[in-house]
Amino acid sequence: MFRILGWLLLAVLIAVGVWAYFFAQAAGLFLDIKPVPLACRAVTGGGIVGVEDLTIDPETKLAYLAGYDRRAAFSGKPTRGAIWIYDMNAPDAAPVDATAAALPDGFWPHGISLYRGADGKKTLFVISHAGGKHSVEIFDVEGATLTFRRTVTGAAMVSPNDIVGVGTDAFYVTNDHANPTGWMRTAEDYLRLRQTTVQFYDGQAFTTVLSGIGGANGINVSADGASLYLSAASELTVYVYDRDPATNKLTQRAAVAVPGFADNLEVLANGDLLLGLHSKVLELVAHVSDPAKPSASHVMQLKADGRGSFVPRTIYYNLGDEISGVSVGASVDKRLLIGSIFEAKILDCSWEAQAAP
Repeated sequence: MFRILGWLLLAVLIAVGVWAYFFAQAAGLFLDIKPVPLACRAVTGGGIVGVEDLTIDPETKLAYLAGYDRRAAFSGKPTRGAIWIYDMNAPDAAPVDATAAALPDGFWPHGISLYRGADGKKTLFVISHAGGKHSVEIFDVEGATLTFRRTVTGAAMVSPNDIVGVGTDAFYVTNDHANPTGWMRTAEDYLRLRQTTVQFYDGQAFTTVLSGIGGANGINVSADGASLYLSAASELTVYVYDRDPATNKLTQRAAVAVPGFADNLEVLANGDLLLGLHSKVLELVAHVSDPAKPSASHVMQLKADGRGSFVPRTIYYNLGDEISGVSVGASVDKRLLIGSIFEAKILDCSWEAQAAP
C-alpha cells in the first residue's frame, strides 16, 4: 500500500513539475528579448487611461482610443471610461472625449472596431463592461462625431474581449474565458484550457462560429473581408481563417506561433498585421496589482509570407520603463500608436511598415 502511495505521490510531483515548466515557458520566464526602441512621444491629457485597444481611420487619420481605469474598477471605485479621438493630422494633438454625453449609466470600453460600409458610412463597435455587465455599444460615425445608435447584449457574451464589425449591425466577438467567475475561470488561465469561443452576431442573434480556443482574444478581418484573424492568447498563436462573406463560414488556413500571449490585432494598409502581446506574463500579473512594477511591452509585425500565412517580427520591445503592459499597436503612414491596459498615456511613434523585410 505504501509503495503504491509513494508511486502515486511521485507521479503527482512529476506532473506538477512538468506543468510548472511548460507554464513558465509559456509565460516567458526563459525568454530573452533584446529591447527594440522607436522614436516615440508620450501622449497624455484628455483623461485617457487604460487604452487597451485603439484603431485608426486611414481616411481621416483620426484614431479612436477605448479605455477606462481598470485599477479603479478593481478597487470598487470605478470611474467612467470613454472613446477618445486623437487627431493624427494635428501636431501635438491631445485626445478628446467623444462620448462624454453618451451612455450616462456607465461606460467601460474594451475592444473596439471601426467598420466602413460599401456606401462609405462608418460604424464604431465597442465592448463595454460597465457595472460588471457585458454589452456591445454601437455608434454611427460622422467626422469626429460619434452618435450612439444601439446596445447589444446576450448570454453568448460570457467574457467579451475584442470585436470586429462586418456590417452596420453585424460583428464577431471573442470570449476570452468560458467561465464568468470562480475557480474554473482561474483554472482556465493556469491550465491554459482551450474552452473559449468566437460568437457571430448577425444583427438579431448570436451563433457560435469557433470553439475550443485557448484564450480567444484579439480579432480582425482583412480589408476585403475574406480573411479573419484571431489571437489565441494562451496558445501563443494567431490563427488565420478563410471567411466566406456571404455565409460567414470560417475555414482555418494557418496558425502563426508567437512568443507571448497574443492580444489585439490591427490590419495594415499592405495587408500585414500588427500584434500587441505579453511576452512576460508573470510581469504583467505583478503589474496588475502594483503599477510600480514594470511589465515588458511588445509589438510585432506579422508579415504576409505570400503563401497565406505570416512571419512574425518584433518592431517594438521595451522592458516597461517607457510604457508597461502594451496590448495594441496600430499604424498609418509612418506613425505607430501603442496602447496599454493600465497606463494614462499612449505612445505616438515613428515607424514605417513598408520598410520591414
